[in-house]
Amino acid sequence: MGQLTEVPPPTTAKELVAQLEQETSSASSASTPVLRAIRKKISRQITFLDRQIVIEAALTLISRGRVHRFVPYELVQYHRGTMENITSGEIERLADGMANWSEVDSFGCSISGPAWAAERISDSRIKSWAKSANRWRRRAALVSTLALNGRAPVHDSTKRTLDICQMLIGDRDDMIVKAMSWALRRLSSQDRVAARSFIDHHKTKPASRIVREVSRKLETGRK
Repeated sequence: MGQLTEVPPPTTAKELVAQLEQETSSASSASTPVLRAIRKKISRQITFLDRQIVIEAALTLISRGRVHRFVPYELVQYHRGTMENITSGEIERLADGMANWSEVDSFGCSISGPAWAAERISDSRIKSWAKSANRWRRRAALVSTLALNGRAPVHDSTKRTLDICQMLIGDRDDMIVKAMSWALRRLSSQDRVAARSFIDHHKTKPASRIVREVSRKLETGRK
């Protein structure tokens, strides 16, 4: 038997899109672990690519809609040159068209949250999403706070998190309620006092689900 010809690494956005779509469409399944393994392999191949090529490929993948958005979002997130220099305009373009919680959460955890924590996007931009009539932008504002409260909390993480929660405290959209519960539970892992104080001070304003889940997390360590 002859040896299989190794596919050369992509050098253009068109080649990157084609390779990723071909490999994901022919994968054994469309499960997250399988798609992520493909993304990781391709990320290792494209470390040398110019960041503009990666952004262009990600936007094309999103517009074509043949793979879940988490794939192009992670492609951007794990390309060092792209993420370290990402602009607010690029972030907005990557957000365009988000239409469900899964897409928003992938965006918030991979793109907007890390960019916000690294001061690549401003507090005012996140607050503008919190004021949006679009429920998915409002959810993105809350999900973005998760990156502020990771293993190494960033500057003013508590205040910045609670500023967004305060803005959306009366929002009863289920997608917002769930995201606020998530944001406050993540905050509680870094600043229990602030999370408890927020819930106690505003006990009648947040949805009962938020109070219940955050209180349980503070008391038991579980959701």
